[in-house]
Amino acid sequence: MDGNGSANGNGSANGNGSAPAGRRSADIRPLLPVLGLREYWYPALLDKEVGWKEPVLVRLLGQDVCFFRGASGKVVALDNACPHRGAKLSAGHCDFKGTLACFYHGMVFDETGLCVAALGEGPESPMPGKLRAKAYPTEIVKGVVYVWMGAGEPVPIREDVPEEFFEDQTMVFNWTSEWVSNWRPAVENYADSHVRYVHRDSVLMLMRPIMPPALPMRGKPVRIGPHRLGGAGRTGDVKQARSSGRPYQDYYPLLGAKWPKHRWRFAWTWIFSLADRVRRKFREPFRCSEEWGMGQHLPSIVRINYGTHMYTRWAVPVDEHNTRMFYFHSVRRPTPLGKLHEWLQWHLFHNWAMNKNFSEQDSPGAIELYYDRPERLSVSDQQTIEWRKMVLSARGMHHPRGSNPNQEPAREPVQDFVPEHS
Repeated sequence: MDGNGSANGNGSANGNGSAPAGRRSADIRPLLPVLGLREYWYPALLDKEVGWKEPVLVRLLGQDVCFFRGASGKVVALDNACPHRGAKLSAGHCDFKGTLACFYHGMVFDETGLCVAALGEGPESPMPGKLRAKAYPTEIVKGVVYVWMGAGEPVPIREDVPEEFFEDQTMVFNWTSEWVSNWRPAVENYADSHVRYVHRDSVLMLMRPIMPPALPMRGKPVRIGPHRLGGAGRTGDVKQARSSGRPYQDYYPLLGAKWPKHRWRFAWTWIFSLADRVRRKFREPFRCSEEWGMGQHLPSIVRINYGTHMYTRWAVPVDEHNTRMFYFHSVRRPTPLGKLHEWLQWHLFHNWAMNKNFSEQDSPGAIELYYDRPERLSVSDQQTIEWRKMVLSARGMHHPRGSNPNQEPAREPVQDFVPEHS
């Protein structure tokens, strides 16, 4: 911190939630890759969006990628530039089932990217069997197509995709949104002081008292396994209930006023608190390994365990100024009636309340932001500081896969949960 009590750039805070006075450190934001971490799997689009008749264009990590359905039924991802003359393959046609023909000269590509015919030149063309489009590996998990665009061989997809997505009985709902923002600030608003103010009038926050202040901070963010940065001050791996023993309204001397301004929420929030207690009594907590618990996860994932379900938000870099947000809702309901209830709740209320109303309130924090301006960081910014450091040590940045000396071994699965509300 400087003499005025704020940090400049990315100075890290110490374990008791403060930084040495007068200490400054270099701003590492320019070192973070503008177009994202390439040596990871990313969600690209839904499996159902790719048909047999027309290709689908998706831009991610600064590149245009063309998706179509191959002869085996697999979703194929090709670099959108035809290797012949650079025409856009997404403007082509699937004239022959399982292949893609470039609209310009009729170069036809199979699901491996190999040219199998040159309709414009005829059967005597030298191109078939020799010309090849760049193909990216793809996998489908819970109806979502994931693509690997890294320079190296793809890692097993289970390393990068949340573990519960591979469970047959777990329901995983999804919704996508577009932010006019770079991916870096889009991931950095986890576990800082924005929640109680930014989300104060969301529907989910109106159902409960406004959250307590972010200070005092206890502890510092902890890196757990190769993926996860746990939140500072978390006592468990499930979102905790509001701390007791402190006043609801705080007085701000320089402002000369209290905030929150009013206590009227208590007139109805007790009803939802009662519903939370009933829900906790009859629902099993959502359990996961520590590696895939709450926090920020490489390459660009935020996860919150609400006890009854797991919230996952995945920021996919589109280009320098745009990010595609994938929202996932994972829940385990073993009975048919429970599954029906969850399906109805997701489509009729939860997706709107949690994602469209609550989480989308985070978007101005990434869009209406000057990411290239100097920062004066506070003690509540520890998570952001440590996350930026973690990105610098990510796969493909400084260390070859498997040789990162800063990685810690994964720990035993967490068993102690204190579920709050859904």
